[in-house]
Amino acid sequence: MIRTFHSKIDPVILFGCMLPCTVLAVYFFWIKLALLAAVFMIFMVILVERMIHSSYTLTDDGRLLVYKGRFSRSAVYALDEIASVELHRPSFFFLFKRRDAVLLTLKNGRQVVVTPFPAAEFCHALLKRREDFLSR
Repeated sequence: MIRTFHSKIDPVILFGCMLPCTVLAVYFFWIKLALLAAVFMIFMVILVERMIHSSYTLTDDGRLLVYKGRFSRSAVYALDEIASVELHRPSFFFLFKRRDAVLLTLKNGRQVVVTPFPAAEFCHALLKRREDFLSR
């Protein structure tokens, strides 16, 4: 069975990136610097695209597909390449409550952070799928 997890909008990205970009785009339009305003608006479109369309799919053939929108490449990880899976909460400021993220450590030493919702259920499904795949 194919299992897909989506990503929720992170308040840190929403208030830390989107709000200043919106203010700067409006300000640059106000002072008639349309090129700079367009750059900030394009950045906001890419950011919103990534926030809305991120998905993490566990397939039946033992792969994890990480899709982060139309403007970025999809990543494919084999479940037997994943050495460890940990649930952690990244800290930013004490004011912003971050949602849980999943840290995947690959066998080649590379670490990948994914932000599925709900993260604990994603870890459980990934570990169960990995165990089933490796026991075949």
